[in-house]
Amino acid sequence: MSYVVWDESMSVGVPVLDDEHRRLLDLFNGLLDSGITPDNREELSGLLTSLRDYVAVHFAREEAMMERGRYPGLEGHLAAHRYFAGEVEKLARDIEGDNPTMLRMDLILLLKDWFVDHIQQTDSRYKPYIAGAAGR
Repeated sequence: MSYVVWDESMSVGVPVLDDEHRRLLDLFNGLLDSGITPDNREELSGLLTSLRDYVAVHFAREEAMMERGRYPGLEGHLAAHRYFAGEVEKLARDIEGDNPTMLRMDLILLLKDWFVDHIQQTDSRYKPYIAGAAGR
């Protein structure tokens, strides 16, 4: 089951970034599909590690493009990325807790209230700046 499905409203106009956003959505959906329970902590830990690692790769690429494109909102965008990475780290720590329902809720909120909103609202602001920088 997909909790969030990619659609064109999430496109930033750069194929590699759109592909990475799709992959991140797949990772989130996989986490939510995993049946978050105390019995599958090892599987969840692996999935969250994959999410954390992929977030780092994606953010590095996106930030480099914004820098090359001289995006004026770069500092605020970097802060948003640091926040998101910190939330993913919190989720990784929460796996060790005894409340799988809360972990699931935190994942859903991070996915829907931050990630999708970030792509549709915040990332859309850099479109005119990175379109030319994507090929450099």
